[in-house]
Amino acid sequence: MQPANIAASDRLIVALDLPSVAAAEAMIARLGEAVNFYKIGYQLGFAGGLPLARRLADQGKKVFVDLKLHDIGNTVARGVESVAALGATFLTVHAYPQTMKAAVEARAGSDLKILAVTVLTSYDDGDLHAAGYRLSVSDLVGARAQQRRCLASTVS
Repeated sequence: MQPANIAASDRLIVALDLPSVAAAEAMIARLGEAVNFYKIGYQLGFAGGLPLARRLADQGKKVFVDLKLHDIGNTVARGVESVAALGATFLTVHAYPQTMKAAVEARAGSDLKILAVTVLTSYDDGDLHAAGYRLSVSDLVGARAQQRRCLASTVS
């Protein structure tokens, strides 16, 4: 059952996985008022789509910026501040404690929500072992979720 306070147009996030801003704008125009929530990932983001995120937010649309940030804390924090200034609703970061802490602290004072990616969905146990992890995918997901709980108690 869907919560009554969520509009139908907010229950669907349309991925603007397109090669250009023009193609994304054409899709947005075709969808009109039927959609209120859009995702901008790497392809469109690197093709000039981040200013589109600002324009969508200015039009009252919700925007999910899916860039899965991961870097040193200061770099993540500056990136989060920039995405928050776009008016984005969600931003993804990798679920490493330093990355999550920097992202949560940097979003303070904004409405931006941080989504932490524990393990990429394309990874399997073999990929993790090749990367040096001794955990299975499910164990690593659990460990990173636990880290999030510990982080939540240290970040206001």
